[in-house]
Amino acid sequence: MNEENKTVLSPSVLGERNDLLRKFGNHSFSSALKEVNDALILESDDSIEKLGLLAAKSWILRKQLYVTLHDPYISALSEIEEDGIFDGFDDEDYNEYDSLFDDEENVKKEKMVEIIVLKKTKIYEKDIVKDTIMEVDEELAKTLEDQGKAKIHDSKL
Repeated sequence: MNEENKTVLSPSVLGERNDLLRKFGNHSFSSALKEVNDALILESDDSIEKLGLLAAKSWILRKQLYVTLHDPYISALSEIEEDGIFDGFDDEDYNEYDSLFDDEENVKKEKMVEIIVLKKTKIYEKDIVKDTIMEVDEELAKTLEDQGKAKIHDSKL
């Protein structure tokens, strides 16, 4: 982008745009675009805020196209390093992609136990018939055993 294009926005519109982009920094491009479009619908016609929203929408669309063509691994606005908009942006905030990469130690591991169903019962909202052998978590197995509906199955027999 050349210097001529950078000076088109007034400082107040540029500041409004950058504030909006930082607000949606942890959003994906499509999510941020949806938020900006929703805000545009509610905004009055003659305001700095509307111009800031339009500038933010333009920035998101341009960067989304660039990322699609050149760096498809960027998933959030704050990952764009140029323009200095996100300098000092707090990367510790949770975003919608964080759950895809949970660490093993953060995931609760439940011990599974094999049971034999002694009488028709509901398990995990499904009707289970007598003599069915299945795996359930240890806590549910203990509850079913206490109720006389199942017994823990030793599969080594």
